[in-house]
Amino acid sequence: MIAPVKGPAPTRLVPTAWDEQGNEIAQSVLTGQRMKVRALCLTSPDIVMPIVFVPGIMGTRLKLKGRDKGPAWFPPEGGWETLALALKHVVRTAADRQRLLNPDSTEVDEDGPAFPDDISKTLLAFAPGKSDAERIKWRGWGQLHADSYLPILSLLETSMALIFDPASQGKKLTSHWQELVMARQDAGKLGAQKPFTPLQEKQLQEAAELLYPVHAVGYNWLQSNKVSAQRLAKEIERITAYYRSKGRSCEQVILVTHSMGGLVARACAQLPEMAERILGVVHGVMPALGAPATYKRIRAGFEGAGQVVLGRNAAECTAVMANAPGPLELLPTAQYKTWSNRGERHWLRVSYVGIGQRGMAEEMESFLGEGDPYRNIYLNNSSDWWKLIREDLIDPAGKEDRVPSREGKQVTGNAYSSDFKRFRDNLEIAAKLHSLIKDRYHANTYAYYASDPEQPAWNEVHWKIRSSVPKDPANGKLVADDLNGSVTLLFDGGKRRTFRIQEGTGKGDGTVPAESAESATKHVIQMFKHEGKANGHDSYEHQYSYNAPIAQSVCLYSIVKMVAESDLIKHAFTEP
Repeated sequence: MIAPVKGPAPTRLVPTAWDEQGNEIAQSVLTGQRMKVRALCLTSPDIVMPIVFVPGIMGTRLKLKGRDKGPAWFPPEGGWETLALALKHVVRTAADRQRLLNPDSTEVDEDGPAFPDDISKTLLAFAPGKSDAERIKWRGWGQLHADSYLPILSLLETSMALIFDPASQGKKLTSHWQELVMARQDAGKLGAQKPFTPLQEKQLQEAAELLYPVHAVGYNWLQSNKVSAQRLAKEIERITAYYRSKGRSCEQVILVTHSMGGLVARACAQLPEMAERILGVVHGVMPALGAPATYKRIRAGFEGAGQVVLGRNAAECTAVMANAPGPLELLPTAQYKTWSNRGERHWLRVSYVGIGQRGMAEEMESFLGEGDPYRNIYLNNSSDWWKLIREDLIDPAGKEDRVPSREGKQVTGNAYSSDFKRFRDNLEIAAKLHSLIKDRYHANTYAYYASDPEQPAWNEVHWKIRSSVPKDPANGKLVADDLNGSVTLLFDGGKRRTFRIQEGTGKGDGTVPAESAESATKHVIQMFKHEGKANGHDSYEHQYSYNAPIAQSVCLYSIVKMVAESDLIKHAFTEP
């Protein structure tokens, strides 16, 4: 005998799809009278507002162009896949990496796996396709690094579809919204940096009148973000056109970005008529003015376990990054300055022990490449030991190709007379991108970032020695470079001194320093600053910031805020 169900009967969602004409179709199985689980079919609103997620650098899966040519970059997803990927990269040389991660021979891989939760899969039924896998692919979810982004994609899909408890007929918010958003609506709890206005339930009711299918648009992060912006614009047109073809009103999208995806979105908004096609933007941990960590990685390789896959030293990183404009667009722009107790200052310096004005030994410092960073640091091809690029590391694949063959014939490599010219062309593309988006943001932008002392980032690059040197080390002669952030310089009298890049000490999220992200504050409607556990905020690492509840809260708040205050809602509720 089946015991009677006490309290509200449990409810299961039934997938609702569209036929060719846009009519809603739902299928369910009949159950016996004693089965107390109700089947709930959600009807789709007439107005569709797609949420388009744009990931950060290395957050998109890449494959080699051409049929069945295999993967170029599959972000590790944990477990055996991570181990297998690491083992493959251990044996790769700098030349191998240059050939594999070539912006001209790679493209977005749309066939990656994605495993959304059951509720998300039910809601994905509005997408075309005969299977979950086909519908997920059409939404673009398989393009992204699942460990970083699947949680936020699923959360946005379910949260925006179920703002109110379906059983309450729109009268009661779901517990998820109550706990994650409404209970946190305090400027201090969320880190709001501008006058803060909490959401009202009426705004949530109005926002609930729209359908918010969540799409992901990856991009080839080796190419310039300007190229990626054009891809994003095309996808926005494709996505909105589909919903219009089903008889729905769909003219705009909301962009939610992570890290470098913010630069893509800002460039996209500069394209003709695209600002009008975007209702608003939410930027997460965006390196608005670049990040000194990019310089550090080109000179010394990546950190931690990531170095096995991404580059263990300057040779491996330079071979990829010098030949790809996308990564170079993360270098600090001319606007970037770091903070100190003496105010803003240049971000590249060297410190050493010297004799001060009182005749006592004290730590002294020199700034390196002050002024125009493009000319003085990035395109510096002199003998300065602190310049960004070593020319001999730019084209290892070309050097191998130019080695005489066994038959004695010279094999021609690239068509460049100078390896440095190859790099210069890419750096100039990056500089143009910086100029294009300088101080330019969509008019309806919200953003968040971390200024967390528990997640230190390179807000500057600091070369240091704890002993004295004969003269200003900026003028020392390079005699050795271990390619991992340690250089030995020769001074007058044959004296040698070794300097090392110091660990990052600036407040941030482990990658983007607060100085870079904070610069967007004056350009956005609301900026949320997260200062770590000591200030009552979640502490999160850059790559996984959207997994933090505080980031999810401000994201949902921002989406509803921009929708509720839009002309779209005003017109929808004022029409007779």
